Amino acid sequence: MKKEKNVETVENEQAVETKNVAEKETKTQSTNAAVKSERILSIDRFRGICMFLMVCSFILPFFGAFEFLEPYMSHANKEGVGGFQILPGVAFADLFAAMFIFVIGLTTVRSFKSREAKVGTKRAYWQFALRGLALIGVGSLLNGLEDGWGSMLEGDKFQDLRLNQKIFAVLFVVAIAVVLFAIVVSFIKSDKLHQIARTVLVYFLAACGLIGLYSLCVSMGAQYPGAQPDKFGGWMWDTLQNIGLAILLALPFVKFDKIGKLVIVFVTFAVITVVEQNGLLDYAGKILEGGLIGGFSWAGILLLGSVFAEMKGENRYWILTSLMLLVSVVMIVAYDVAARKRGATPVYATFCASVSAIVWGLLNYLNNWKPRFDFFAIWGSNPILTYVVNYLIQLLAGMFISEALFGLTAWAAVPIVIGLLALYTLGNWLLKRYNKYIRI
Repeated sequence: MKKEKNVETVENEQAVETKNVAEKETKTQSTNAAVKSERILSIDRFRGICMFLMVCSFILPFFGAFEFLEPYMSHANKEGVGGFQILPGVAFADLFAAMFIFVIGLTTVRSFKSREAKVGTKRAYWQFALRGLALIGVGSLLNGLEDGWGSMLEGDKFQDLRLNQKIFAVLFVVAIAVVLFAIVVSFIKSDKLHQIARTVLVYFLAACGLIGLYSLCVSMGAQYPGAQPDKFGGWMWDTLQNIGLAILLALPFVKFDKIGKLVIVFVTFAVITVVEQNGLLDYAGKILEGGLIGGFSWAGILLLGSVFAEMKGENRYWILTSLMLLVSVVMIVAYDVAARKRGATPVYATFCASVSAIVWGLLNYLNNWKPRFDFFAIWGSNPILTYVVNYLIQLLAGMFISEALFGLTAWAAVPIVIGLLALYTLGNWLLKRYNKYIRI
């Protein structure tokens, strides 16, 4: 009897010990999850700065009262002329898109590792590839609205549109139906239906992205002498497509260490620079942002962002930043190496990445400063939604009221711009307050 009691006591003690260990592991996992999910303020603020500048560069040119700011809002053309020039070929406005892609690079490795821990390596690669294609799809659909339906509103007939305009004009209508389906399903209390709606939306956008990539490849072929661009459908390529393409091209190297990424980036940059200096630059410049060729520069910026994210807090961070800035400036100024956003040359990418690293490095010193109303962190909370909404507002204003807006006096223009920026701020603040984040 005593022996049985001892056995029972030992078993109870083991059960209690097992329970304590399980509770400790659960607590540790919860703590780790909290640490992983903690947002880095400097990244949100940097993203917010990029979005604020981008929105301003879209809105302000509509008003004649702000015409004196035009040089700061204008991009350099494919010859490197135009805008307020920071360096030969690089205008101030040319920094915005590159800085935003750098910010994406800051979170790429962390995001990939998080997904990898949840769904495994292969599934994480697949999800990231879908995300890249979906971003290309969203950008292509917006271009379908502008170049397709916009052209028809201006008097063109559907049969007279280029092939890709027709395709994405039709797909835009389908996209509205898919989005409405997802919105309706979101009000139904069913996790299964929510997952189905999200899956349908993501795969539809990814399919549009594949069509967009095909359109880009064909359009690049149409730039050769003797080809007929109108026959092939022209090109439709913009900021979101650049981001998606950068993700796709950078994805194979996301698990490389810092040195491996740096070697990949700078070897690629060196090869492309040599080829572009010997005739490829003119060809790449015919496609907005360089098309597939420029995609390697955008991917390089993204990978450099991931390198600097891993070097945060190290002395080597500032050493690498200084070297990149020095080399890019010397190549542009002393050796006349072409720096272009139109064509996305490697030396342009290196310069923009170094400037981005300086800005983010300085913002990191403010991470302990947490004001109640963090303006730029709020602006950086929902960048994709902000970009899409701003694109639509810009498109509608350009189609219907651009002449009226341009003729307004400063007394009328300033309150309108302040009101619009306040609405953007309020919308992002509400979404952030209720933890609503629109992601792909």
